[in-house]
Amino acid sequence: MGFFQKTRDRLIEKTAPAVLNETVFREYGEITSLEIDSEDKTIHFEALLRGEKDPIRVEILRYEIVKRDGRAFFVTKEIRTSREWVTTLTRKELVDRPIPLPQNFSGLLMRLL
Repeated sequence: MGFFQKTRDRLIEKTAPAVLNETVFREYGEITSLEIDSEDKTIHFEALLRGEKDPIRVEILRYEIVKRDGRAFFVTKEIRTSREWVTTLTRKELVDRPIPLPQNFSGLLMRLL
């Protein structure tokens, strides 16, 4: 991975949790750490879910950013978590299902990820 790509990934790691915590993740809890490798298309994060004492580790092992009808979507292709039942649920309900990205950030995210 090149210097600029690594720098870009680190920038997203620092800024994205606040945006995600206020949008996509708002109902579920709070992302506490985020690691991105845009070259390998992987994302690893920890989150403290509402009502839970211990954080969950989520590993998105492959993802795509796609554009349809002028909107950007995040599509998980492969996922694993630190809780077996959550892994099973997310594989059934999340894999290959487009998640709309916030419109005010979708153009930027398309270029960055």
